[in-house]
Amino acid sequence: MTPIYYLTFTHELERNVGGIVACESALRSAATLLSQIRATPSAPRFITKCVNLFLKQIVGLDITIRGKSNIDKAETAIIVLNHQSSVDMIPMFMMWPENCVALAKREILYLSGTFGVGAWLCGTIFIDRLNPERARKTMEQTAEKIKRKKLRVVIFPEGTRNHEGSLLPFKKGAFHLAVQGQVPIIPVVFSSYDNFYNKKEKRFNEGKVIVEIMEPIPTQGLSASDVTELTENTREKMLQVFDRISAEVKT
Repeated sequence: MTPIYYLTFTHELERNVGGIVACESALRSAATLLSQIRATPSAPRFITKCVNLFLKQIVGLDITIRGKSNIDKAETAIIVLNHQSSVDMIPMFMMWPENCVALAKREILYLSGTFGVGAWLCGTIFIDRLNPERARKTMEQTAEKIKRKKLRVVIFPEGTRNHEGSLLPFKKGAFHLAVQGQVPIIPVVFSSYDNFYNKKEKRFNEGKVIVEIMEPIPTQGLSASDVTELTENTREKMLQVFDRISAEVKT
């Protein structure tokens, strides 16, 4: 058993993992401020990589990242990931590219303590899901910012955590954004955590995670009428990869 297991004996596992991630966010936030003051843009990513080496040892995860070049060679992109738990943050930060921000629900800013502040300092774009008009304007502004600043934007299209060992139906926001900006979609799939993590059982053992970064899906020439098909096709491709790599980590 890893040290994190003993923490879950008296505390809810999800909160502990979230606390670890919050510590990482705080360090990442400090690096972001440092990069602005000292003009060293690589500082946040450098700190994140260093902290992740430490986190991997604490939680006992063996993380393999495949297809990293698919992100590195894309100057701008919408990066879509499956969302299982707070544990996602560890492999996500390991593959985090330069000039990249996340799109997240607005509640994170106010309800997540240090993590929310860290996310804000790191340039996260917050969307108000309870106000459709404001959400639409945020998406329009984000599409313009992607082109102007050559950004990569990370989005969880399931919209919420999913512990069921599959993928929930995708929301279309990420795909509307990609089509609006005429930028590629890069699907990223995390293998199932079932082999080492179970929230209900308060179980967190040593385990393996495979992160597969898939080939970019172009959106050049697509319009709003293509978004539904684009969304469904992307989910189907990601589900096939999820099933394959999840079976692999169990062997």
